[in-house]
Amino acid sequence: MKKRKRKKRETNNNGGGLASKIELVEIAQLKPHPRNYRDHPDDQLEHLVQSIKDNGFYRNAVVSRDSVILAGHGVVKAAQKIGLKEIPVVRLDVDSNDERALKILIGDNEIARLAMADDRMLTDMLKELRDWDTGALLGTGFDESMLAALAYVTRPASEIADKNGAAQWVGMPEYGESEEPIKLIISFRNEGDREIFVKQFGLSIMKKETKTWSTWWPEKERDDAMSVRFNDRT
Repeated sequence: MKKRKRKKRETNNNGGGLASKIELVEIAQLKPHPRNYRDHPDDQLEHLVQSIKDNGFYRNAVVSRDSVILAGHGVVKAAQKIGLKEIPVVRLDVDSNDERALKILIGDNEIARLAMADDRMLTDMLKELRDWDTGALLGTGFDESMLAALAYVTRPASEIADKNGAAQWVGMPEYGESEEPIKLIISFRNEGDREIFVKQFGLSIMKKETKTWSTWWPEKERDDAMSVRFNDRT
């Protein structure tokens, strides 16, 4: 009985779908997709540059048969900043205007948004990197002030009371030797007396627990993550 010859075909990594191949391509030949709606600011490119330097191209750019970028626009820009002449890409056998190409362009940007993150675990991992090497955050997408902001909003006031406390937790040098805040503890006979006291002095309570309320004098606002990030970076 004669054995049938299997036809060779190039496939993607999961064994199906569009035919694809990995090849080295000159960056000058690659063209950004005209409908790419994502911009890549300098701070993001700095992280991508460091990641390429540290780890190489563990995730290749994806291009159409006519060398239009479908995924990895930021990676290509970062490679250009480094001065590389060519990079590995996955070339798909699809036209850049094909509906499948548009799905790849959108899906590469958007599917990751559907994942759910454990931000507290993330802060622990980032702090571990920061403690290991003060420059290790470059390449993760975070810097010290962003990590401090994330720690601030993912931990209760009993762990991190304010932005200064968050900066100390991260280990930012300007906060390394900050003094502990001065505290005054006032006890009340009942909850009614406490309510009267708070109302009389116009206090805005930051943290309400069963028996203990806490605030700052003068009053401090508890900002959200984005405002913390930008205030600390200015």
